[in-house]
Amino acid sequence: MFDLHEGGSSPEASANMSSRNLFFESADSGLSNVAWAQLMDQFRDEQGWADTRLSKEIGISISMIRQCRVHMRPLPPPARIRTLGAMGVEVTLSTLLAALPEPIREAVEAANQQSQVVRETLVYGFFDRLDAGGSPDLVSAFFDGLAAISGLSDSEQASRIGLSLEDFIQIRTGRRPIPFRVKMAISGAYTSKELGPLILSLLPAA
Repeated sequence: MFDLHEGGSSPEASANMSSRNLFFESADSGLSNVAWAQLMDQFRDEQGWADTRLSKEIGISISMIRQCRVHMRPLPPPARIRTLGAMGVEVTLSTLLAALPEPIREAVEAANQQSQVVRETLVYGFFDRLDAGGSPDLVSAFFDGLAAISGLSDSEQASRIGLSLEDFIQIRTGRRPIPFRVKMAISGAYTSKELGPLILSLLPAA
């Protein structure tokens, strides 16, 4: 029934699944343009809606719905997301990625993977370096860099990463090691694109 990518459900299994369950079954491997149009129609049939109601719910014209149905054009990503919302599917990064056309999804996933590599190797490696005896000057320079990125005062930085001002100053001046929870807070509060150049600027040249 559904023109799914490799790894999707068989036609026999698809016939016995709700549109919502079928989406979850197929989201990881990806749905083709044809599959999205069929998913839209299966959901419409489950709800007992006419195209006029479907048009209102997913925000595209009846004419566009019919063009998607005969595969003249793909179901637009915003309509895919609204279809998932009408199904009761929670909007998460994974469901948003599943709704993107394949070339865009692949580009986003590649960029996200690159960001994860930066975070896991560069950021956490830098924290390990500090734990192994990084100088107080290096710690201070790191927090100075965070202040320059964020434009926050010491008290505002402390609040952002869940510290009292007194604890923040002790850590910033190297008198206390950076607790794990603070490392996680910093990693969550700043992007890899912000942290990467800062850390590279603090590391000794090869």
